[in-house]
Amino acid sequence: MKVTDRQPRRGAAFAAGLLRFILSLFCISLFSSQTYAQSEDPDGGIGYLEHVALRLKAAERAVGKRILSEKLNIRLYGYLEGSYTQNFNNPSNRINQLRIFDVNSNEVRPNLAQVVLERESQSTSGNWADRLGFKLKFNAGRDSDFIGGTNLSDWSDFQEFYVQYLAPVGKGLDIKLGQFNSVVGYEVVESPRNANYSRSWLFGIGQPFTTRGGRLSYRFDDQVSLTVGLIGYINSARADSRHDYLVESALTLAPSKNTSVTLYALAGPRSGPTGTSGGTLFLGGGYVSVRVTDQASVVVESYYANQSGSSTISASGNARWNGVAGYVMYDLNRRWGFRFRSELFEDAGGYVSCGGTTDYQPRANVCFGASSTGSAPAVAQTVWEVTSTLQYKPFDSLITRLEYRYDKSSQHVFQVGGRATTYQPTLSLDVIYLF
Repeated sequence: MKVTDRQPRRGAAFAAGLLRFILSLFCISLFSSQTYAQSEDPDGGIGYLEHVALRLKAAERAVGKRILSEKLNIRLYGYLEGSYTQNFNNPSNRINQLRIFDVNSNEVRPNLAQVVLERESQSTSGNWADRLGFKLKFNAGRDSDFIGGTNLSDWSDFQEFYVQYLAPVGKGLDIKLGQFNSVVGYEVVESPRNANYSRSWLFGIGQPFTTRGGRLSYRFDDQVSLTVGLIGYINSARADSRHDYLVESALTLAPSKNTSVTLYALAGPRSGPTGTSGGTLFLGGGYVSVRVTDQASVVVESYYANQSGSSTISASGNARWNGVAGYVMYDLNRRWGFRFRSELFEDAGGYVSCGGTTDYQPRANVCFGASSTGSAPAVAQTVWEVTSTLQYKPFDSLITRLEYRYDKSSQHVFQVGGRATTYQPTLSLDVIYLF
């Protein structure tokens, strides 16, 4: 075994050595061609030598990136995110109530450092190896404990990990096995892909974050695509849970280049909270996205969900939740933009909201009355919120957001100082660096 392992290592070492040798020759030739200019340098050429070294490192990085992206079709990318949220209620437990990732009140939060290694499958070649792909998404930071991946610790997890094969069926049948972001919902885990910094309740407490199992996707043409998954593991605000297999699906229609409609569903058996029998979960809904002008777009999302035998407070035992949200995005130019969201959410069975505890990590989905060892009592409530965000991008890889949000509930689930209240105003500054 040692002999066979040594061969690829020698081959890799030889290739790396050859690459460095070629780059060195390039820099030497560049250095030689500038000898006269260097002799006129009053600093004796020291600055130029530093310049050559920097160009050598840049050339090595560029060649390495090209080999990964063009030859192996592998991409490496990610983002860093940090934020500060001011809660004007000044809750004594320093927790923003009923929030998902923006849970720290009046303090800085190191949200996430995400690194993605991805190889996208290709259908343009007859080579079967080109049809293979994979994705590995690693997170580190305070958000990682609540995303619901394979947690390595309270501060790190693998959010997505799957293998992919694009089968030569029709225009290509995309097959994935592993863990991936759910197809249910408009908002997603990754902050840069959302219109606002804070998450809606529709996503945060009512929908899965990630699911694990198998998934088939097929694009019939530019207007119609269908995804169907068989999943046995859900990660959401209701925590990680194994169960009998559920079906997850999404149908996307694009009747015009400026309009798209996505209809999604999730159905199957799922366990309920302690003291209940659990039952069949059904969640169905969708969202419509319309690009009104080159600068403005509008999205409307709505869904209905019910899980039998899972409510501890309703007479029928049915846990029902539903909601509607609207988004308006307007870009003044490449740098400045406005984002607005308004939503109404109902948790009729007291099942999906107020499930968090005040323990140090993660403190998500917390309501007044929770402790470090238990959540607040289940309560049926209707909540609504409005969120306004000013976005500024100093350059393409840096996103800054200033967000004001006002929450309101039919119940006393929020907190002013040490007492309960029905409202919660916050102001957040979010900074994201893409790489």
